[in-house]
Amino acid sequence: MATFLSLTNRILNELNEPELTSSNFTSSRGIQTIAKNMVNKSVHDIYNSEVEWPFIHSDKTDSLTAGTQEYSFPTDSRKVKMGTFILIPTNLITNGTFDSNINSWSTTSGSPSHSSGVMRLNSAGAEQSFSTVVNKQYVLRCRTFGGDITLNIGTGSGGTQIDTQTLSVDNLGDGQYHAIKFAATTTTTYVGFVNSASANYEVDNVEVSEDTPPRQLKFISYEEWYDKFSARDLDPTQKEQFGTPEYVYETFDDKYGLTPVPDRSTLSVRYEYYKTHTDLDAHGDTPDLPSRYDDVIVNRGKYYLHIVRANMPAAQLSEKDYKEGLSRMRVELINKRNYIFASGLHI
Repeated sequence: MATFLSLTNRILNELNEPELTSSNFTSSRGIQTIAKNMVNKSVHDIYNSEVEWPFIHSDKTDSLTAGTQEYSFPTDSRKVKMGTFILIPTNLITNGTFDSNINSWSTTSGSPSHSSGVMRLNSAGAEQSFSTVVNKQYVLRCRTFGGDITLNIGTGSGGTQIDTQTLSVDNLGDGQYHAIKFAATTTTTYVGFVNSASANYEVDNVEVSEDTPPRQLKFISYEEWYDKFSARDLDPTQKEQFGTPEYVYETFDDKYGLTPVPDRSTLSVRYEYYKTHTDLDAHGDTPDLPSRYDDVIVNRGKYYLHIVRANMPAAQLSEKDYKEGLSRMRVELINKRNYIFASGLHI
């Protein structure tokens, strides 16, 4: 993968200029600084030549808040694909993957510990509480290792009012995945795991969410929202009309809105977008472009440097190479069907 330093040096080398090192990169002067700036300008030009380059494709998940209708787009978004919004249940568990610790889990017995990305229970127990909606159906998912662990779901610390059962493990090496459904009876629910044996049994991948499938949101225009739903959504006396969002619309200030207005904070939306270009800064920074297109960046940079030096014949040659490379990128990355036939690779 080409770095900011290596791309700059390729341009300098082809123009017979002294190269930079990681040590003097930040203190560059003259033509070296111009070359650095032209690398960023070249990447910027490539980004701007197409809106939907696959290498700037990304996705975002926003947790919804009850009573909040509008949410901001990512600060690095260039174009949001409004037809990709999916409503999904929010994971209500904090730190259920135990990547580096068991923070957010309270000890109920013994001394729960962290070990290699899992929560270890040896004659120990741990629990966590979270907000729920009375009578709402939820599903708890987790993975256990080693042996039988007791799962408790209750309305208070250590409680078993909602459910208690043994999570058995059939395959001791791979562990066992579990999915347990339950209905909340209070606005706060506790989930706990207990191992009474003097042995290392473990828990991982703990999630709790509403027991509802993902749902595609229908995109409508701001005008349609205003005509059909704004009177209801903006009336403070109509809070009973809040519910599960069905539609998404785009505002005029880099936000999106949902209707009906969310009535609970246990849902999220996930959507796709394309990112803007962020300038390379440190010598080890790398552009998002696949490395096989480094020549396109270099040729664009050489074009600008030749313009600075008033070497128009050389600038024209570099521009020709750049445009050919950019065309190849479009064919290979955006219009693959034409690329296949142009290459004779019939399928």
